[in-house]
Amino acid sequence: MSAVPESHKRQYRIIYELLWSKDPRIYVKDIASVLHVDPRTASRRIREAFELGYIVGPQIRKRSYANMTEYIYFTNCKNPLEAYKRYSKDENVLYHAVMAGFANLWVVSRKEIEVEGDIVLEGLRSDYYVSHAPDHSWETAKQVMQRKVEEFNLEEYTSTGFIKNQWNKTIEWDIEFEKLYREFKYNLRKSLTPIMKKHLISGQKIYEFLDNLFECCTIATCYFPEGISLYDPYLFLFETDYPDFVIELFSELPTSPFFFQCSDKLFLRSYVERQFLRCEDLQIANIGQLYIPLLIYDLLKKGIIKSEEHAIIEYSWSKDL
Repeated sequence: MSAVPESHKRQYRIIYELLWSKDPRIYVKDIASVLHVDPRTASRRIREAFELGYIVGPQIRKRSYANMTEYIYFTNCKNPLEAYKRYSKDENVLYHAVMAGFANLWVVSRKEIEVEGDIVLEGLRSDYYVSHAPDHSWETAKQVMQRKVEEFNLEEYTSTGFIKNQWNKTIEWDIEFEKLYREFKYNLRKSLTPIMKKHLISGQKIYEFLDNLFECCTIATCYFPEGISLYDPYLFLFETDYPDFVIELFSELPTSPFFFQCSDKLFLRSYVERQFLRCEDLQIANIGQLYIPLLIYDLLKKGIIKSEEHAIIEYSWSKDL
């Protein structure tokens, strides 16, 4: 595959910013106006950004209302591949992944289920929180994050409530909303007319769903400066009394982070350049390139986190449910 021109990458970044800050369903003509290109070229750039993995989304995920709860399980089982194949056919399982690390199987279900293996952690999922990906390099991110850790004062910490749960509330959610959710879950920019015809849902009902979207769902638009395939997918588990600071800290990474809480633990799904987390035949002289383990060591030493574990996601499956 030929190299992507830097000018195209800058346009991908602008498209991401428009989807993030303006409207995830912003018209192509409006994107074209900002890019100073014709709509046909803008449409091509948008398609490239999605197909090459520079932008993932906009997608939506349900908030954690009592009538839309999801259950998370992390287990260690003897044969994760066999379990993976079985859960692929389970209509209650929304997402599952095989991992290498603190657990070898991650399952997200819309009902409480019996899971295979020894349970490492389980519980209700909070709302998701997806940070804006800053437009800076990994090296700049390292410097900013290190400075934030050095300057953090435990006594001055105040919670800003990035992550919430709605477990004690319900929200209006009918069969038509459920159908629309499944249609838009992995692509909020879908055309409305085919959905109206497929499900015999009125345009008024669709606009009602879209108008209430922020209240009932998290909108996730993610950015990856060199394309998602360049990075390794990790899931970090933090035990901390300072979750909002940890979220602010890891939100400095150039790739979009995905946060949630379960069983009083903070989770971060992040896509990371390999050199910052693992490397073979690393000599003492250049151990500093293992930036994230060293940063976590500083967080532990300063008492910002009580413990940390992580796993690399080897393969996963998300259903249209």
